[in-house]
Amino acid sequence: MNGIHTRKEAEDLIYRSYLRAVGNIKEKRDAEVRKPELTRKLFRLLGSPDRGQKFILVAGSKGKGSTARLISSLLSHLGWKVGLFTSPHLVAFNERIRIDGKAIPDGDFIRLANEILGPFTEIESGLRDDEYQGPIGLALAVACLWFKEKNTDINVIECGRGGKFDDVNILDNEWAVITPVMEEHMTHLGPTMDDVVSHKLGIIKPITKFVYVSGQGETLPKIKARMDDLAPAHVFYYGEDFFAENISPGETGTCFDVRTPRAFYPRLRLSLLGAFQAVNAAVAVKVCEDVYGGAIPYQTADRCFAAIQWPGRCELIDRNPAVIVDGAINEKSAAYVKEVIESMGRKNVVSIVGVPTDKDYKGVIRVLSGFSKKLLITSPDISYLTFPADALAYARSLTDRAAEIHPLEAAVKAAMREGDVDAILIVGTQSLIANAKRLWNQNLMDIGK
Repeated sequence: MNGIHTRKEAEDLIYRSYLRAVGNIKEKRDAEVRKPELTRKLFRLLGSPDRGQKFILVAGSKGKGSTARLISSLLSHLGWKVGLFTSPHLVAFNERIRIDGKAIPDGDFIRLANEILGPFTEIESGLRDDEYQGPIGLALAVACLWFKEKNTDINVIECGRGGKFDDVNILDNEWAVITPVMEEHMTHLGPTMDDVVSHKLGIIKPITKFVYVSGQGETLPKIKARMDDLAPAHVFYYGEDFFAENISPGETGTCFDVRTPRAFYPRLRLSLLGAFQAVNAAVAVKVCEDVYGGAIPYQTADRCFAAIQWPGRCELIDRNPAVIVDGAINEKSAAYVKEVIESMGRKNVVSIVGVPTDKDYKGVIRVLSGFSKKLLITSPDISYLTFPADALAYARSLTDRAAEIHPLEAAVKAAMREGDVDAILIVGTQSLIANAKRLWNQNLMDIGK
């Protein structure tokens, strides 16, 4: 059996089983093809590294990554040693696995990939062509081994697209967080919104004592009806049990108050852009109060939120003109980006879009064309994804100020040459955002606590 010697080889191992089976599972529902029991078998062969650890699971359609990051950062500022598991990554796979904001080093990533190689191979040998070990489950195994080695106090885990059949759902989570649930991945999670809600709430198990539901809009009645059946010990709803108030988004971040039954936190400032981030922060405060066992010292919350970073999520990476990057790949996510641009008061916006064929590229183009002075269709310099051949034609059906320029660096230079531009918006797949971060020479391996 050949060993693993590089980060690329470790990442290839994580995707190996899925890529072998992908041709036999396309368009099938998660309930048919996703098998978290294989992840549990892998964990058993590894000695169950998750046992005895504490976990917070975060599921939803929008904002789960930011919310997970806010929870982990606030707990770190409170003195806890916190593991964080998220996806996707921007530049290096290691970014998905962090302790107190620092990504797992290459050496540990490679070493632990070698540790799972034997058990992985044993399981793989018994699988059919339409069965596979999920990439998230394999990455989670590396994460839990590392968290156990480093003796973390608690770990915050972001779920994938669903919840019930996610590989991370093998974990015993005392805390569950449900961010906004929307109509998404209907082929895999549907066919109805009731099905989607059931998937997301699948992270609530008999061991789960505390559930936190973020702002939901029209999905809330469906969630409450399902919650009545699940009957966890404690359920807290945004807008009923905890609140973000006096939200004032601006160019350098978002100011807001948070109110919970335990305390009032006035004039908090979050460096992340967008009014919706204040709601995510309120969820984080409520969760962390309960984990901590009391009101959070105001200075701790204030210091944490002012310093927090979350790359690629409505992130301001340059000024004069403002350059904002966001990984929006559907119409609703693009609408959030529009809110951010409007809150900044920017009028002359050039949007650069690179959304792959299998995502809602037309929805993103439709939203951005409504407020952009010019719309540039592009793609990252390196990507395994396929980008739509008709993106420019669709953009030109909506605006006569559209062009196609490849690669991203050339599109950025063209945007900079536009007269009176006061904001450049780079929106699309994670590989495009990673490309932008590289152009601005930005590090992603250490984002602070």
